Amino acid sequence: MRGSRSIIRTFVALFFLVVVVCMRAPARGKEVGNTHVSGVTQLTANVWNAESEELSDSNLLQPVIQNFCEPCCPDWSHYGIVDFMFLQRDNATSGAVITEENIGGQQVPVFTTRSMQPATAPGVRLFYGELGPDCMGCEVGYLGVYGMFGAVDRSSLTDSLVIPGDLGGNTPGWTSADEVRPTYASSLNTVEANIFTYRCCPECSSDSFLWSHLGNKPVCHCSNWLFGFRWAGLEEQADLNVLCCRVTKDVFTSYSVRTSSQMLGPQVGFRGRRQWKNWAVEGWAKAMLAGTLLSSNADPISSSLAPTTIIRPARRLTDAGVGFLGDLNYTVSRRLNDTWWLRLGYNMIWLSGVALAPDQWDFTNTATSGTTLVGGGGVFLHGVNLGLESRW
Repeated sequence: MRGSRSIIRTFVALFFLVVVVCMRAPARGKEVGNTHVSGVTQLTANVWNAESEELSDSNLLQPVIQNFCEPCCPDWSHYGIVDFMFLQRDNATSGAVITEENIGGQQVPVFTTRSMQPATAPGVRLFYGELGPDCMGCEVGYLGVYGMFGAVDRSSLTDSLVIPGDLGGNTPGWTSADEVRPTYASSLNTVEANIFTYRCCPECSSDSFLWSHLGNKPVCHCSNWLFGFRWAGLEEQADLNVLCCRVTKDVFTSYSVRTSSQMLGPQVGFRGRRQWKNWAVEGWAKAMLAGTLLSSNADPISSSLAPTTIIRPARRLTDAGVGFLGDLNYTVSRRLNDTWWLRLGYNMIWLSGVALAPDQWDFTNTATSGTTLVGGGGVFLHGVNLGLESRW
């Protein structure tokens, strides 16, 4: 519970940090590309007309209001992003003991559900969007993280490994095993579609960062409020593999559980981008409140010493609930040519209200064992992205 509260406070603080930084008020304009613009002050400036020179001095100039969404800033109206991601996820499972070892007559815990810490996993992020009329735009995006896998292994020459609880005690060979190998695999896929408001204004370099004076002026600042829908699917599998008797060329038997967490709901967020001639910084903070559909499937449990005996039949469970997804990113981009940019950034993603596969292991041995779907789990991922973006 403390971990979840800490993550929530971190996301809230970072969300407001991104919003405050990216919404920095733009200053007066300067030239962008080959077109001269004058920023926010241009909206209410008095503009001289050629005919006004012939009018008397008593005729006051009339202000001309100009659209701050003119295409002179930014110098693109479409964008596409391809990011290769390398994310590390946590293992915030229940921490229940899943393997013990009999040492001197005492059963000592060897593995818990948190022992299977997944390694850094690869992923990909794809985006396409465009700026439309009336300061509105739209975009679609995909994020996939694959191969989140963790495993541990323990061998014994004295048949001393024990699967805990009544389940281990009633499964032949599970209280005197030679090897136990728990594994934990998961993957994440999300798809989103957003509409957004945008405001892009040129800025005077004297009011921007120091490096804008070093050959990178002028500056174009864009801010977006995002509104849309997002789907996320978390698929997991946990296997507690047990080898009873190595000397008899025995095979592994397992307690296998697969879970699926489907999340769908509205998403809101904020994104800001500040672009110089050859550099740009961009960040976003997005949050989704979702309805969830959870399912769990456990295979029948048996022992290689009594292969025709089913210790526990298969379990198929479903449940519904409410979940949350938060997504933070900060990226620095370097221009390669008129269209392409190189991207390097950092990401944090948090899901809550999901069903984690190791939490479904139930080591009791009653008629109702394994018939409760445990939801309310959380997954936190963080890591870097490296990729390309095209703006035209």
